[in-house]
Amino acid sequence: MVSETNGVKELNSGTLQSSASIDKKQIALCKTGPSDPQVKAKGTPKRKFTNAYRLKILTAYDACSNASERGTLLRREGIYHSHISTWRNLLGINGGGKEATAKSRRTDHMVREISQLKKKLAQAQAIIDLQKKVSELLGTHILSLDSSEEI
Repeated sequence: MVSETNGVKELNSGTLQSSASIDKKQIALCKTGPSDPQVKAKGTPKRKFTNAYRLKILTAYDACSNASERGTLLRREGIYHSHISTWRNLLGINGGGKEATAKSRRTDHMVREISQLKKKLAQAQAIIDLQKKVSELLGTHILSLDSSEEI
């Protein structure tokens, strides 16, 4: 039902009570003055990680076999992947577990192959020099002049 009190239409007594309590709150706010627009910093202090904890997390992270396990570890510990990268650089640990191992293995293989090829090249050059000297001593040419120009 709609009633009129002091020129204000009210639906029922429940609304009247709630509007009265709102008016009290507004009056209390007006008495205290305007609020400070500056936001107060209330966050938790920045977390600090010990080197032992960092090493433990890096070991656990490298032990994970796939991305979902690594993600689960990061969520459980409440850290980001950037922490992992930063900690690896900070502690001087070569990053990446299997990927880095495979890459370093391939690099080692390439270095060995290059050294073998260098040895073979030096041997081939020594053989060619020997053949030139033998050819000069015998006065014969190994390749005829016409065939060497075609090459």
